[in-house]
Amino acid sequence: MVETAVSNLRTPHRRLIDQVNSLKTTLARDNVQITDMSRAGSLETGIGADKGTDVVQSAERRPVDIVRLEGRIAGRELDLDPYPPSRFRFFLDGTQKTMPICRVGLVPVVAALSAVGVLYRDTSGQPALMGDLLRVNQTWIAPRGSGDEQLDAMIDELERSGVTVQDPMSGGALPGVGDYGRSLALAFDIAGHIRAQQERDVLDLWCDTISPHHPEDWIAVDGRLRSNIPNAIGVVKDLQTQHLTGDEAIALFDLPKGFRTTAFRYASSSSNGSAPDASEGRTMWYIRLWSATGMDARHSLVRIEAPNDVSTSDQIDEVSRWILAERLPRATEDPRWPTLLYPIYYLERILKRRLADITAGWPSA
Repeated sequence: MVETAVSNLRTPHRRLIDQVNSLKTTLARDNVQITDMSRAGSLETGIGADKGTDVVQSAERRPVDIVRLEGRIAGRELDLDPYPPSRFRFFLDGTQKTMPICRVGLVPVVAALSAVGVLYRDTSGQPALMGDLLRVNQTWIAPRGSGDEQLDAMIDELERSGVTVQDPMSGGALPGVGDYGRSLALAFDIAGHIRAQQERDVLDLWCDTISPHHPEDWIAVDGRLRSNIPNAIGVVKDLQTQHLTGDEAIALFDLPKGFRTTAFRYASSSSNGSAPDASEGRTMWYIRLWSATGMDARHSLVRIEAPNDVSTSDQIDEVSRWILAERLPRATEDPRWPTLLYPIYYLERILKRRLADITAGWPSA
């Protein structure tokens, strides 16, 4: 793919290093003491990204019952001869960088940077980033009401300069101020929620303003499909939660390359069974994109989430063939390539450059 129609889109944010230098100057004048953390690296790659708590919480949740749409969960081979044309014309993805900026006493102050966008590929195969659907966000995460006057003074100065500050303690969220490690983990979690909300907002905007003019075209979303969006599918790469058990789980993990599982829906959206009938839920199934010989059982497995009007075996097969068509060329420069659709990889590279404009000059960028 050749990047087109994106060079004129500029990131509307000052460089992080310029913001922080200006902040330090003001705080020094006011005798506010902070401890620099500019070399700590992003929480995506550093200490703050520990997800151990999430694993424990996941283990405590009861699995949601499923309704099988094509009989018991089993492998189903996809016919790729001739190779089918894909009807995906739009691709949505987001990226984030969560940067520790400084520490005030025991409280880390973190900047959450995120970029979300939609790539459009025309009928000739040329891609373009859709400027009206590009969202770049910067939110600083720091608690108010800590009783630390220096921290409060810093937050006041940030807000005076136009920076958005989110209080991780709002709504009674844990942990309490003073738990340094958990504060970093909470900031990382909040940054993920900010990016996820951006993605939902952009998908809703695409659905309302773009899709009506492209009734035959589909959008592939990197991640979960949170609701029944017509002509949209979600590609879920993180399979930490095991939806299947017993022989059905074995059938999933034994799935050969180019096969899909039979489809299912959640019987309810929660463990208490109080949700609507499964006919209102999303249609889901798994696909093995590449061979997993000698690899982890989850290697190159993705879960597909589609709107509930995708319900017949023929429809599910057709969407699956489009997905397999989007594997090429292989995005081998990314270690996650076995589960990446190439247009999603291409879009993510563009979005990361948007964040690189903001972090240019930052010591750990």
